[in-house]
Amino acid sequence: QDAAMALVGSAEWVLCDTRDDGDHGDTGGVPSDSSSSSGDDSDGDGGGSWRMIPAENLISVSRGTGTRVAVTVERAGDVVGLSRALELGVDALCVDIGAADELWTAAAEAREERRRGAEADDAGAGAGPSSGPSIVTGKCTRLEASGGGAGTVIADRVCVDLVRNLTPAEGCWIGSSAKLTALVLSEAATSSYVPSRPFRVNAGPVHSYIVLGDGKTTKYLAELRAGDEVLVHDVQSGEDRSVAVGRLKVEVRPCVMVGLSAELEDDAAAEGQVFLQQAETVRLGQREGDDSFVRVTDLSTDAQT
Repeated sequence: QDAAMALVGSAEWVLCDTRDDGDHGDTGGVPSDSSSSSGDDSDGDGGGSWRMIPAENLISVSRGTGTRVAVTVERAGDVVGLSRALELGVDALCVDIGAADELWTAAAEAREERRRGAEADDAGAGAGPSSGPSIVTGKCTRLEASGGGAGTVIADRVCVDLVRNLTPAEGCWIGSSAKLTALVLSEAATSSYVPSRPFRVNAGPVHSYIVLGDGKTTKYLAELRAGDEVLVHDVQSGEDRSVAVGRLKVEVRPCVMVGLSAELEDDAAAEGQVFLQQAETVRLGQREGDDSFVRVTDLSTDAQT
């Protein structure tokens, strides 16, 4: 895995061969890695070959680099997992020419599923490219968190400090699920109680996802680093821009759980939640009403748009 990751960004293809050393056959002059032997359990990985996790790791690091990932597959039961890993799947499955019919059938079905998905993506792209996620108006409610007093939990909260100033109507997409995120606005709004911090987004606990600058991929806040670019959206103009992270400030703070619900473009219902610090400076973007935001502290158990 480490050798393959080192090639990401510089090679067009990387091949992740997860077979046991004894199953490789002719390696074409490439020496086998003795550290992959299943007989040594000193690293705690256990015996046998790891397949899914190495594939997921390679998919994750190769996003947006131009490097494509191929993985050897020997079992029909691994095909679906590899073809859908991280909701993206590997770019190619390598099947031995003498493999059982069951494996070839599973691989062919995965290829057909990928083809249909590509056609659907092409059809959706007909309306023009989009730099950010699909934006819909939904409902947000204050949810009671059973583990904390008065509906709060104590969390390691992350403030994302950017290298550019944001307007009061700009923010970042944050959520406990990458499929449904909320627009958490910057701390650019003025107040007589605290100074304005126009470069800061109070993004919630370390487990949350944040949408990156390409508008397609996400990272855990815990894994975000200085120099990473995140997507900034303006709730008033609808414009997007990519801004680099300057630093991250992690502090223990009380947070509340906010429930999210929305009707998506395909009429499917989506639900999720996001934890946010219980503070008046934390605001969610909204399209309706006199203001372009709602404060987290003003949320109730009644749904607000």
